[in-house]
Amino acid sequence: MYTHDTMGLSHTWRMLYIASCLAGRMQDVSILLLTDLSIVGRLKFPINVDYVHLPGIVLGDNQQYCARNLNVELKKVRAITLPDLELVDNGGIEAFGGEDERRPMGIALYKRPKDGEIFVIVSRKKGPSGRYLWQYRLQDEGSGTIRLTRVREFGEWSGEGEIEAVAVDDALGYVYYSDEQFGIRKYHADPDAANSNKELAVFGTEGFAEDREGISIYAINDGTGYIIVSDQQANEFRIYTREGAPDNPHNHKLVKIVNLATKSSDGSEITNSVLNNVFSAGLFVAMSDDKTFHFYAWPAIAGNDLIVAPNGVR
Repeated sequence: MYTHDTMGLSHTWRMLYIASCLAGRMQDVSILLLTDLSIVGRLKFPINVDYVHLPGIVLGDNQQYCARNLNVELKKVRAITLPDLELVDNGGIEAFGGEDERRPMGIALYKRPKDGEIFVIVSRKKGPSGRYLWQYRLQDEGSGTIRLTRVREFGEWSGEGEIEAVAVDDALGYVYYSDEQFGIRKYHADPDAANSNKELAVFGTEGFAEDREGISIYAINDGTGYIIVSDQQANEFRIYTREGAPDNPHNHKLVKIVNLATKSSDGSEITNSVLNNVFSAGLFVAMSDDKTFHFYAWPAIAGNDLIVAPNGVR
């Protein structure tokens, strides 16, 4: 779990409270709180909860984040191992090299099923239409560190807002991203696919209060499932068919709108995995703009309208 104290100590306290509640309710769980709070070592942590202290960042007068003490640029992609949380990127990997606008925003990984190669797809604060996103091949340097090799530049942009949310469907081979004030755009995730730079679909162009934000994919093993998109200013989530329509796999139909406790959510994630008795058919996590994380069991969102598929099985 990640928290930072740029906006105040209360964010760290809130995330510590959530971690403590989860540790108390879930068996055999270990939770790490990632924070740049300078006094984190003075806080009391319960059993099965610990912290990792990260380098600090601050919000400057120009409303841009910068390093608090270190001489580093916040225009890089970082690579961290799991579960050890070790940096393996030689101090960070520059994104959008040679461009005027190099501030990374959204990021997603794609693991190609046919050969297991892993790719990184990165969006940025601003960029030209047609090449707003860059895709990199993730490669092992052979010395315990990794490098990124650019393989593709793609992605149309409406010219309004920005592109922050990126999500990849590994199994079906598609990448989706939110052109915030226009719609959800869809491309092939494989850079070697035929016509990989051709836009396959745009959906979610109507009905949103303003910005389209976080994207999550609830995958079912038969290729069906749901694409969940945050309607940020409405405090709602719009749910579309993952498989599209019977006659067109790129025709993603709106099937449900849910109103949750989130406020101005711009990030979310979902899994269909059976985690425990509370999350027995999947877990949906969404973040509010005050850095509060909300946890929902998938059946609570699906209700009687949508399919519940523990571990992807109907």
